[in-house]
Formats: sequence, structure tokens, C-alpha cells
Amino acid sequence: MSDNLNPNDLRSKSAPDVQEVFSPQEHLRPTNEYLTEISGTAGDYCLIRCTLPAGVVVPMHSHADRETFYVLSGKIDALREDRWEVLGPGDVFDVRDGAKHAWRNASQAAASIMCVTTTEMARFLQDISISPAGSSPEEQARRFLDLVHAKGYWLASPAENAAVGLDVNWGGPRD
Repeated sequence: MSDNLNPNDLRSKSAPDVQEVFSPQEHLRPTNEYLTEISGTAGDYCLIRCTLPAGVVVPMHSHADRETFYVLSGKIDALREDRWEVLGPGDVFDVRDGAKHAWRNASQAAASIMCVTTTEMARFLQDISISPAGSSPEEQARRFLDLVHAKGYWLASPAENAAVGLDVNWGGPRD
């Protein structure tokens, strides 16, 4: 085993490049780096390093897949149901049982978090990654919404997002 226990230095030899994930904020997108292989086994899990740039918002949503997040660096606001929590390095945020949740990085610096989740969720996150070929923002939004619908995930309405202090909604790209 390596003496290096810094999770910021972990790299999987088979991990793909960092991928931008769909966001309704066209110019502010989270990125994911898959540190473990996404297996075909339903009961397996995946480890992902997520980077949330300053100003990014992930609107309120829910899904049955469990996600456990560990903050590596930066400061991030996390919403669980109707309560915001401010998280910093070393904090853990566990989302289970279809809980409604959201993220926002109101700080001036990027935040980095580790996410442990199901292979099903990891595949979904890869599927909603932005293609380097460059489809239009409208095509990206349509593809995202089609994938969400196919998976049976829930997305908050504009009014539900506004009620928790978010002015960015899932309906399509806008800054």
C-alpha cells in the first residue's frame, strides 16, 4: 500500500479524463473524474472526484441511488430536503432513500468532493457528460431531461427551487 494517503493525489490507472457534467448554467459546469471502474455489477459502487466551480448550482433533485460525499477542499452549501448545510474539508454529506438535495458553491473558489455512489448513478453521470463534439445547449438539455425521465429521477420545478433559494432550474441552459 502506498504511504500517500492524500485523496487529492489518488489516480486510477484506468480512469478516463475529467468529464464536464450537464448543467443548466451553460458556462459553469461541475466536472467528474472516475477514480474506480464502473462495473456491470448492480450491487457495486463507484468512487468519483467531483469539482464544483465557484458560482455553480446543482438544482434540487432526488433519486433512489445512495450518494455519500466527502469534502476534500473548498466550501460548499448542501441542501437536504429543506435545510442548507455549509460543508468544508473533512465534512461528510450522506444522501439516502430518495432525499431531495441540491448543491451550490457560493464561495470564490472551486470545491472538490469525493462521491461514493452506485454503478447505476455513475453510469447516469457519465451519460449526462457533455460531449466534446459540442451539441447545442438545447440538445444537451433535451438529452439530460430524456435520461432523467427514463431513470425515473425527480427534478424540482422552478417554484420548488426558488423556495429553497435557487434561481437556476433544470429546464435548460441559462446563466
